[in-house]
Amino acid sequence: MTNLLSNLYKGRHILKSLLIKDIKAKYAGSILGPLWVITTPLYQIFLYTFIFSTILRVRFDDGGTSSFVVYLLAGLIPWLFFSEATIRGVSAFLENGNLIKKVKFPAEICVISAILSATITFSIYIILYSAILIYMNIFNPQTFVLFILPFTIQLLLIFGLSLGLGSIAVFFRDITQMVGMILNLFFFLTPIVYPANIIPENVKWLFHINPFYFIIEIYRNLMVRGVLPDINLFIYPTIFSVVIFFLGYYVFFKTKRAFMDIL
Repeated sequence: MTNLLSNLYKGRHILKSLLIKDIKAKYAGSILGPLWVITTPLYQIFLYTFIFSTILRVRFDDGGTSSFVVYLLAGLIPWLFFSEATIRGVSAFLENGNLIKKVKFPAEICVISAILSATITFSIYIILYSAILIYMNIFNPQTFVLFILPFTIQLLLIFGLSLGLGSIAVFFRDITQMVGMILNLFFFLTPIVYPANIIPENVKWLFHINPFYFIIEIYRNLMVRGVLPDINLFIYPTIFSVVIFFLGYYVFFKTKRAFMDIL
């Protein structure tokens, strides 16, 4: 961990350059530009709301379309961040291969840049979401600010997956495609577009393997319900994320010399 923080400090100038480059590249040649940050999730919100709330009539807690949207966003916003950051993080070494070979700097900076870029988008979503909750008079600032707790758990998980799978992807490039497919599967194994209480008892164990099952419930308790989650909700996703973080960093540390030759 000390080595990681030291490398982050040493590569801070490269990190800044990569982050600025990434943000500019997102909207280069785009007519709407930064408005796509809002347009894309709005499309998904309307789509999921129409299918699950209007057609399938899925209901959260007190029911209603507005309630569905509030609960949907509490799960969808963290998931969009997790999905974008993980996919970008796993591809970071491959996307920056030429730079890694030509410039001497800590390679993990590439992963951190990808995650920070996704974090900026996440921050915009959170600000907009808090405005919606204020408008609906269900904003509880005392618990809402604690979203930083599940967010930190996410960061550990994303960074570990990105370092570990990103290192392996240098040797087996199919990994980047597989990550997208696996994330699609886990999206539906996470109570984002439906409440957790409708999951049949005989298959709940399958959902409980997924740490995001608990992370989403933590987010909803803090941001929507305005209550402190049971401490037990934190145990499994925290342990899982810490293990993945150290495992991913170990894989990266053991393979970085070899994959720099392949890049």
